[in-house]
Amino acid sequence: MGQQSPFEHRRQPAAAAAAAAAVRCPTRCLCLTPHRACASPNVLQELAMPALSPTMSQGNLVAWHVKEGQAVGPGDVLADVETDKATLSWENQDEGFVARLLVPEGARDIAVGTPVALLVDEEEQVAAFKDYAPAGAGGAAAAAEAPAAAAAAEAEAAPAAQAAPRNSRIGPAVRTLLAESGLLAEAVTPTGPRGMITKGDVLAAIAAGVKPPAAVKPAAAAKPAAAAAAPQQQQQQPPAAAKPAAPAAAASAAAAASPPPAGAAYTDIPNSQIRKVIAKRLLESKQSIPHLYVSADVDLDGIGGLREALKAQGTKVSVNDCVIKAAALALAEVPAANAYWDAGQEAAVAAPSVDISIAVATDSGLITPIIRGADKKSLAAIAAEIRELAGRARANKLKPEEFLGGSFSISNLGMFGVDQFYAIINPPQACIMAVGGARQVAVMRGGAPAAKSQMTVTLSADNRVYDGEVASHFLAAFSRHMANPYALLL
Repeated sequence: MGQQSPFEHRRQPAAAAAAAAAVRCPTRCLCLTPHRACASPNVLQELAMPALSPTMSQGNLVAWHVKEGQAVGPGDVLADVETDKATLSWENQDEGFVARLLVPEGARDIAVGTPVALLVDEEEQVAAFKDYAPAGAGGAAAAAEAPAAAAAAEAEAAPAAQAAPRNSRIGPAVRTLLAESGLLAEAVTPTGPRGMITKGDVLAAIAAGVKPPAAVKPAAAAKPAAAAAAPQQQQQQPPAAAKPAAPAAAASAAAAASPPPAGAAYTDIPNSQIRKVIAKRLLESKQSIPHLYVSADVDLDGIGGLREALKAQGTKVSVNDCVIKAAALALAEVPAANAYWDAGQEAAVAAPSVDISIAVATDSGLITPIIRGADKKSLAAIAAEIRELAGRARANKLKPEEFLGGSFSISNLGMFGVDQFYAIINPPQACIMAVGGARQVAVMRGGAPAAKSQMTVTLSADNRVYDGEVASHFLAAFSRHMANPYALLL
């Protein structure tokens, strides 16, 4: 078998095994006969769902790269696993033979540590585990379905456990959120003063899986006769498509009480692990981080000339490449902008280097590959690196160290015709810059009208780290580098 693996155990003489036959093996390996020191020749290793990122608690098994009975060694790819960050390759750490695959391809929400495959030492041992299932767990496939079943059970129990008094106070913003979600106030636990329901209470109920009522209450029969006689085609539309015909309170009550029409065709869109985590963290970001928004218009005439000059020399750079380089130089000039908030110290902490995360859209969600030490890299090097990273990001081939970390983020929607937008901070970073598209504006030059190319960038910054002065100094430095782009070549 070659070099001894950390999972391989010392085999003892048969006499020692017989003496310990009634004692369960305390190690993680599983054997056909209970014993103390793995004396049985039929030793196998459970391969559990790994934690492929520091924050991963569960994952989806996208595809197996091995078959039952196949020999594997260290470094062989066992499967593709979708984590909370990306779809990554799971590499084997030991030598052996795959005895059994316990979960099918496409299994979702498998908790870290759940057995998903078995590995044995010898090929002839594979047949012994044809019908194997983890003891007491109903099989790993059942374990993979457990989180979803538990979530469904909690969602069904939540309305009864979280009922709010009928006289709970509800503000206009909360009433609107209840209407949009279809929840009843009675299904939300109030935490505000004197029993008031807050927006956070409604969001917490949605996150906990509390569902809208499944049927119209009998009281709905008391609607005016005119409403009951409405044309049938209006009743076939989803509640969200109905036109508001009453004040907000009436619209809220109608949205909360109206279920989807019977027989209507709806398709549930599967949510990837990445999208689930993005939704959770961005919600936490908006709720816990004081967002400061500062915008500036940036001159692009010089960038256009620089790109043409470089193209003539065989070097291709994009506006986004120039944005990354200019932002990196601005962060180096304004160190207070290259920092994050340390909740433990309750203070801003300077980042050790200028590492810029670039938002890249993939089929499973956004991912942010990092240009590390961007202020020290040439414009051409940044252009080549971001193309390579973005390509592997879309192919789900990034390594964790290539997208975990970063001190500043850039999100560019200019190529989609967006003039300006406001991004949400990606914790633990303290700032993200939203980049809009180039546009022509009229200006006066030498007393005559002229056209100028410019774009709008907007900082979303943690106001505990950035104040108005830091944000304005950063934007001034960034705008200066974009207006005088040949400095980007230094």
